[in-house]
Amino acid sequence: MTLFSIGKKWKGQIGIALHDGAVTIGQCGWKHGVYIQPHVTRIEKNPRELTAEDWRKALGSQFMGSECSIALPASIAHHQVLRLPNMTESELKEAAAWEMADRLGIDRSKLQMDAMQIGTGGDVLAVAIEQATLSELLEPIYGTGLQPTSIESQSASIARTMSMLHRRQSDQANVRSVLDFGMNDSSFMVLAGDSIMFYKHLEYSGKSLIESIASHTGVSIEQATRMLVESATLDPHSDIGKTVRDATRAIHEAIATDAMKCIRHYGVTNRGPLSSQLIITGSAGWNVFLAGVLSTACNQEVVKDASATHIQALPNEVINTPGWHIALGASLSIFQETQQRRGSDRHSEEAA
Repeated sequence: MTLFSIGKKWKGQIGIALHDGAVTIGQCGWKHGVYIQPHVTRIEKNPRELTAEDWRKALGSQFMGSECSIALPASIAHHQVLRLPNMTESELKEAAAWEMADRLGIDRSKLQMDAMQIGTGGDVLAVAIEQATLSELLEPIYGTGLQPTSIESQSASIARTMSMLHRRQSDQANVRSVLDFGMNDSSFMVLAGDSIMFYKHLEYSGKSLIESIASHTGVSIEQATRMLVESATLDPHSDIGKTVRDATRAIHEAIATDAMKCIRHYGVTNRGPLSSQLIITGSAGWNVFLAGVLSTACNQEVVKDASATHIQALPNEVINTPGWHIALGASLSIFQETQQRRGSDRHSEEAA
């Protein structure tokens, strides 16, 4: 979902993912189903506190061009799923704008927002940000000479990354669920091809897992963080594995319950095939304990994002950088739906 467009779009622009307390910057190209020259870097500082000089230092000489696409999280841009009657796209956006202004208690003229229909059941995903907040974030970016071409929700960037091999018209029957499990919050989506069919923001976070481990074991937050990271690769029956499993069981079961409810809601409100696979992504995403409870609760295969062919080829320094999937998704925001679907599959090699 693009809140608004500024000028032209081009392949391989700079993708900027804003987070709570950090920024991930990425850039890549895309050809014949693989990323071309992917690169990401991280700024461990609140984006609201960044100066133009901070941006210049982070960009250095590693990124090409001046055009960029910015992905906003739910903590900065308000995300809300609305139920609206059937109407034209322009009417839908206008109705969503007034609904968001009313819910947020903000004058309509002070909001920058967009809305898109998701699924076939009448749901609409609306995203809004106060214009004053947006100007505050954009001012130092403009100060570096960068030119934002689009601003979108992080859900759109994530969906794009998870759908790069599913952009043809015939791929619309390929339905997957995606759990983006971040350090500060989470989201659950259902994708059909490259379309978002269902979206829900969740409050679960990697930080809550770390705090639970620290509380359960009496160790420091730093030690709990190391335990959680190590448990992702250790034998689940090891001492650390068992400790992490016991400390995080309640949170993982709650996540699985909500994921099951999301999948059921999608199945009830949408026509078409059901999700056949659940993909876990995000900086706090993969561990065998979460995968196990999700598989049992949702009754489907649960896989990590790195199992996808196009992601497997990415270097470790890219996928080990938190927010890489958002930044690279924003970098490829040139691939809008009207461009992705060419009306036939005769360009299948390029579309893949």
